[in-house]
Amino acid sequence: MHNWFTTHLAEMTMVIGLLLLVVEVWLLGLSTIVLLATGVAAVLAGLLAMLGVLPETVTVMFSATGIGAGLLTAALWQPLKRLQRGARSPDNKHSDFIGLTLTLTEPLTSAHPATIKYSGVAWQLVLSGSCNDASLQAGDKVRVVGVDVGRFTVEPVGEAESSH
Repeated sequence: MHNWFTTHLAEMTMVIGLLLLVVEVWLLGLSTIVLLATGVAAVLAGLLAMLGVLPETVTVMFSATGIGAGLLTAALWQPLKRLQRGARSPDNKHSDFIGLTLTLTEPLTSAHPATIKYSGVAWQLVLSGSCNDASLQAGDKVRVVGVDVGRFTVEPVGEAESSH
């Protein structure tokens, strides 16, 4: 086992890097820079070892991956931070959640968003721009009019509408 491990260290490093990238992109939606940088650095370290640029030892693979991740994090930190601060995308108006009626479990105003657990996910509820002066209480019904990552934009449901 030890021989196989040392013989295929570069390939294993690349596979681990690719697995980290899969987790980062598909499961976490590019939310952490650590897995992104470590995954890319591991793939690059494995590739450099396969090409003979780096010696294929555990110490070198760990070191190259760590140093590479640190350098990538330093290089990508500001651009990714600017990207996150960029203009917020408008609410998604084409979602299966649009039209969903929810009952508030806590007060909701434009200044104080509420949180509700729906389908195993904690969603932040924010009032639609057309309802800025509304003040809703726990037990009030709201309708989803827009969806963003982890956020429902809602409007109050009138009494006549909530009885349907």
